Amino acid sequence: MQLSVKELSAAADTAAQGELVLDALSRALKSGDVIILDFSGVTTATSSFTNTAIVPLLAEYSLDYLRKHLRIVKSTKQINDMIKMRLERASGSAAA
Repeated sequence: MQLSVKELSAAADTAAQGELVLDALSRALKSGDVIILDFSGVTTATSSFTNTAIVPLLAEYSLDYLRKHLRIVKSTKQINDMIKMRLERASGSAAA
């Protein structure tokens, strides 16, 4: 299943936008399938967006599970680095 950040929330700037993405991700991950999160048309992601959209998934899923079941595509280095940093910090993992 593929989810578009642009279609779900228009951007990746605020916690409110993150809530929209988190809701869609939470529902999609319950399938057990690989979920593709597409950042086409989005150039940056703030920590407040990432902390709301992705980090709460760690309450239900391990970091290893998310690495296997959540694919980030058509994103920038900044977005990739932000997601990786926030997930690792929240999970207590120092190495990726």
